[in-house]
Amino acid sequence: MSTPKAKRTRQKIFDVTQYILSNEGYASWSEEHLCELCQCTRGAFRYQFPKGRYDLFPAYLEAVIAQDAKMVESLGHLSPTSRMYLFLMSMRSRPPSEATRAMLELSMAARGDAALLATIDPIMRSANQRVLGLAEGDITPEMAALRCLLQGASMYSFDKDFTPEKLNSMLDWILQFLPIPPELAARTTEMVRVRREAGPVDALNKSDADPE
Repeated sequence: MSTPKAKRTRQKIFDVTQYILSNEGYASWSEEHLCELCQCTRGAFRYQFPKGRYDLFPAYLEAVIAQDAKMVESLGHLSPTSRMYLFLMSMRSRPPSEATRAMLELSMAARGDAALLATIDPIMRSANQRVLGLAEGDITPEMAALRCLLQGASMYSFDKDFTPEKLNSMLDWILQFLPIPPELAARTTEMVRVRREAGPVDALNKSDADPE
């Protein structure tokens, strides 16, 4: 079984990885930089993730998507379209999280790294079903358009001139033209609440020890 120290180390690795990816970018992530910020040895890191980033990043993404899926399920039955609208509408009160920015960084980095793509692509694709409730290949033009809006709004958070207020204004403008189901307005506050209460991404502990 994992020791308490191993669990703490794994959680810290996840937290620091998320911080580096979302605030400094994929190019800034390295084992040396990670271990310096985590205050752990490379031996401890490699014990938990023998293949380095190719073990860590899939595990991190799996944890993020599992957390998002649990969050959406807590809202009760919602159609895929309703889920997408709620994500968009909730961004007016809660800008893209560090986890969202980290996922975008990994997605873009995988375009130039076949080994990374092979490890994270199945996990990223699973989000359609697990988070949005979409069956494989069941993406309507409306859902595709909403996903483009959501990804674009999230990408804007990387811009130098980004502010939550500007994002809010942009979303207010575009949402007025969309056929949002009236009943979703009352659910937006609930969506914002569960997103804020989600807490840090929970590391999925698999190691049994935490060597120094």
